[in-house]
Order: sequence, then structure tokens, then C-alpha cells
Amino acid sequence: MKSIIIIAFLIGFYQSVNGQTEKYEDPGYDTNYIKSFRNDLIITAVSAYSNNTLSITDKFDNELIYATNLPMSFGLAFDYKWFTFEYTSSFGGQGEEAKGNTEISSLGFGLTLRKFWFRNFFQLNKGYYVDNPTYLNPDFDPTIDAYPHRPDLQTFTYFASINYGFNHRRFSNMASLWQIERQKKSAGSFTTGLSFALSSFSADSSIVPTRAIKNFSENAQLSGLDFLLVGLNVGYLHTFAMGKTRKWFISLALIPGISFQKAIVYDKEGFSGDRESTAGAQVETRFIVGWNGDYWYTTMSSVIYGITTDFSNNLISQSYEYFRFVVGYKIKMGETKSPFLKKIGL
Repeated sequence: MKSIIIIAFLIGFYQSVNGQTEKYEDPGYDTNYIKSFRNDLIITAVSAYSNNTLSITDKFDNELIYATNLPMSFGLAFDYKWFTFEYTSSFGGQGEEAKGNTEISSLGFGLTLRKFWFRNFFQLNKGYYVDNPTYLNPDFDPTIDAYPHRPDLQTFTYFASINYGFNHRRFSNMASLWQIERQKKSAGSFTTGLSFALSSFSADSSIVPTRAIKNFSENAQLSGLDFLLVGLNVGYLHTFAMGKTRKWFISLALIPGISFQKAIVYDKEGFSGDRESTAGAQVETRFIVGWNGDYWYTTMSSVIYGITTDFSNNLISQSYEYFRFVVGYKIKMGETKSPFLKKIGL
């Protein structure tokens, strides 16, 4: 009898201990769909290109388009758990000589959590060229003519968005953007959120050149604009996991929205004019293709932010375009032994 009791006790004790060691801890996502590399130190070589355009519509629904002339920039990025750092520079490079010089200062950062995605950037540009010079000169020849250039035209923009991902357990926004995670199976997610933009552009004189004034209303001959946008976004994102190992992927996103917009217009003499509020629209589109291995990864991505307005005093549209090509390597890290680093999540 004692032997039976002892055996039963040992069996119960083994099952109890085994149950504790096999206790499942939910990581916050479906591991059949997402693989995490957050414990790896990820080093990335980055090449990036950005472009900003301003377009003004005349009385005949034709556009006069100004654009920045920026070179490619290069740099490094480091990612480890919640910490992300990236630095890029053109290292003194210039854009195409025929299009004049653009000076740029920019700063961007974000916080991509499981459910919420927060992204924002500051950007200051000075010096724009006319992207469609035949609007001003039908005989323009790009092989011999310099593009019309406005060194006095400058813009400042702060743009931010926060979105909620409904399918956050099976879709990884991080996997499409930074490769700190991998989308093991194809999945998508609807999203909704808010956008905020604060921008201004200014010039020494009317942004409409003298030779084109006849095509525009008097109100369109402005020298500056202060602009505020608060919007609601609703969209969809999807990542297609491809190949036998599902390490190749294509990620797409379309996130349109409507917004309340407010503007203060400065006339061609530089004096503050009318203040006006209206409804408008904004959209974010994303196309990313890449390979995300256990150690190496590479991606090419194109992201466009577009803003349209419908003020009576002007018809100005803005867009921000970004192209990024990266190659990265994941270094497997051991468990942190420092109590301080453990406290701050590293």
C-alpha cells in the first residue's frame, strides 16, 4: 500500500512540474504567422531618396509643379528590441546640375507597437525647380536648357500619424517596414487612425512666375501659405509571404483619409490675407518588396504621402515621396545579464 501511495505521489509531482515547464506564455501574436527577431542586434546599410512636390492649379485646370532636387543619401541603422537609430547623409552630394540646388534638413522617428503604429517626420526644404518647364516654355529642351529654379522657395512640414491595426495578432506592420519580424504566412489588416500635418511655404515674391500670371486668378498669386491638417484615416495593408521558405515578401498599403484643413494665405507682397477652413483629403501608399532571412535581409520600398486641398484662394496639392533600399544583418545576442539593461527592456 505504501508503495502505491509513493508511486502515485511521484506521478502527480512529475505531472505538476512538467505542466509548469510547458506552461504557454502568449507572446502577443500568432507564432504560426509571425516570427520575431527582437532579441537580435540588426545592423543595416541604408540608401534613401526623398522628393517633395508642390502643384498649383490654374484657371484651366493645368498644373504648375515645383519639386526638390535631392541626391541619394547613404548611412547606417541599428535596431535592438525597442531601440532604433538611423543616420543618413548625402555627404556633400548634389542633385542634377540643370535643376538647381535644394537644401534639406529632416528628422523622422516612430514607435511601432503590436496594435498601434506611430510615425512622424520633420522636413525643411529650400530651393525648388519647375518639374514641368514646358508649362512656362513650350520650346524647352532638357538637353540644353536649365530648368527654371526658385532658390527663395522654401517649405517646412511636420507630419504625424497614429494607426490601430485590427489584425495585430496575424499581421506584422514591423515585418514589412523594418524586418525585426517576419511574416511567415500571408496576412493583412484593416487600420484606422489619425493624421496631423503642420506646414508652411514661403517665397520672396509670388510663387506664380510673371510669364504665367495670366493663367491664374489674382488670389493664386500668393507668396506663402501656413497650413494645418487634422484627418481621419481608414485603410488596408497586406503582406504576401512567398517562396518555399516564405522569406520573400511583397507588402502593399493604401490608407486614404478625409481631413479638416485650415490655411492662412500671404499675398504676393507678403501680407497676411484670408484665413479659410475647408475639407480635404490625404493618402498614404506603400509598396515594399524584399527577402527576410534568419541572418541577412534586403528590401526596396516606395512610400508616398499625398495631400489635396480645396481652398477658394488657391488649389495647392502637396506630396512627399520616399524610396529606400537596404541590406541588413542580424546578430544573435545572448541573454542580458545587466540588471539595469533588463529593467529598461534591453
